[in-house]
Amino acid sequence: MVGIDWLVLLIYFAAILALGLWKARRASKSMANFFVAGRSLPWWIAGTSMLATSFASDTPLHVTKQIRELGLGGAWFYWEGIVGGVAIAFVFSRMWQRTGVVTDAELIELRYHGRPAAILRGAQGAFRGIVLELITLSWVTAGMVKIVHTILGLPDQVTLLGATVATDLLVVLLLIGCGLAYSVASGLWGVVMADLLEFALALVGAVILGVIAVGKVGGTAGLREGLVAAGHPHALEFFPSLGDAGVPAIAIGVYLGVQWWASPYVDGSGQRAQRFLACKDPGQALLAGVWNMSVQYVIRSWPWYTAALASLILYPTLADPETAYPRMITELLPAGLRGLMVASMFAAFMSTFTGLSNLSASYLANDVYRRFLARGKDERHYVRASRLCSLGVAVVAGFVALQIPSILEAFRFKMELMCGLGAAALLRWFWWRVNAKTELVALCSSIVTALALRLTPLAENGAAPAATRFLIVAMVSLAATVLTALFTRPEPNEKLVAFFRRVRPPAALWGPIPELAARVGPCEASPITIKTLLHWAMCVVFIFSAMFGIGKLVLGESGLGLGLLGLAAGLFYLLWRMILKTAAQAGSGFAADDADQTAPTSS
Repeated sequence: MVGIDWLVLLIYFAAILALGLWKARRASKSMANFFVAGRSLPWWIAGTSMLATSFASDTPLHVTKQIRELGLGGAWFYWEGIVGGVAIAFVFSRMWQRTGVVTDAELIELRYHGRPAAILRGAQGAFRGIVLELITLSWVTAGMVKIVHTILGLPDQVTLLGATVATDLLVVLLLIGCGLAYSVASGLWGVVMADLLEFALALVGAVILGVIAVGKVGGTAGLREGLVAAGHPHALEFFPSLGDAGVPAIAIGVYLGVQWWASPYVDGSGQRAQRFLACKDPGQALLAGVWNMSVQYVIRSWPWYTAALASLILYPTLADPETAYPRMITELLPAGLRGLMVASMFAAFMSTFTGLSNLSASYLANDVYRRFLARGKDERHYVRASRLCSLGVAVVAGFVALQIPSILEAFRFKMELMCGLGAAALLRWFWWRVNAKTELVALCSSIVTALALRLTPLAENGAAPAATRFLIVAMVSLAATVLTALFTRPEPNEKLVAFFRRVRPPAALWGPIPELAARVGPCEASPITIKTLLHWAMCVVFIFSAMFGIGKLVLGESGLGLGLLGLAAGLFYLLWRMILKTAAQAGSGFAADDADQTAPTSS
């Protein structure tokens, strides 16, 4: 880093701080303003914010490690999310927006009743705020520590005021201070405003490094020849090879058949639900979801893949594969561009760090503190509590970050720990028999099974053991979830009718509830129909066609690439017209009075 690099970084920090603090006063009015931006975001801001928060500084590090180990076939670890992510956009985005809750944990007491619902909401809020999202915050911070350490060539220790201090600790304190500088003051308003600049900068930086890295190995032709010479003949295959040099068969089966639905985020919970809830209306939420998925897979990922492939030639042996990406920043980029790339990595870190700290604080402040510890206070009191929660979560995440040896393994551990919640998260929207006990059993069985497997020979690192653990946890929890739903009583009809009328899910698996709901008064049919499934399938094909088409062009196969992009262009034209029509029909908001009406009980 030289003078021009530091100047670029300084300009970035000034701009991001100004954007973040712009909405600070508005965020202080209420928890709805602090955590869901007053429910007033347009689709393009909400969708771009989703992109920014899923694009952290750690992401290219663990993507690089995955591609270095398994080639492009290993990217199915990420591509499996396309099927579920598009379903979230078309199916769940509008239902989330109509709930009118502040957090996804609050949905629990909208869907379930009584003491079990209260216990589940508190448990989910505490677990998500203190454990689940904190794990992500920690590995995001750990990734940025690696980047800063590698780029600046920092020593392991420094002497400060006569005391010897670990350099990584000082870096963590700096990162936390930068991340909290505006997010604590302005809540989600500051996060989404800053996300717009951060995503643009991070994407530009990734593209520049990807182009330069491929150029350093001789362009596309040099990349192909170099990978073969380096002993990676299968690295450019889009579809995994099941041979000794490919992806383990068990991993492929889990990626394509299980991983996309066995996730606590399969219905959009977490950061996506927060953005859906912040949208102006269900139509805006739908557009935000589609925009997020399209840009995320079609455009965002290829710069990382090409840089990772080039790193196999540039750095054939590395003790820590996750340092390949920051090494390329340091060694390949000239002055000025290096500063821009470092700023883009800070941008990627800040967008995810601030988004996750705000989300974690929302669980702790709204679903634990406000619900159980301090009821009946004014809104400004809860906003102050929310800011303290953001600060506390960030500090703990910084400490945990210092203990994480591998970002990819931390990523896998989190997925295993919570994959058992996927089935319950899906079924609560579509099946009337699911109750609070069902989700409690799913939560407990997932955590216990995941931790127990860590005490067996399957605890070793690698794609195959990780996939095996994931499959076992998912299947055990699925069985426990379905059996609990079948052998326990469903929620009272009054509760189910109120939820059904507000959210309007498909009626097929709701038993007597649609008929009871109709007795209360006119009840609109669900907007989720066979046509929705058609749109979902078309969008999945569009994203894969466009993603593979761009990849083929980047890797020199222009004929096939142009053909795939032609198919994607035709699908895009049809989809855009359909999506705009669907968004317009979605209307604005949910009918709050529907949720307050009392439903008749069945005989």
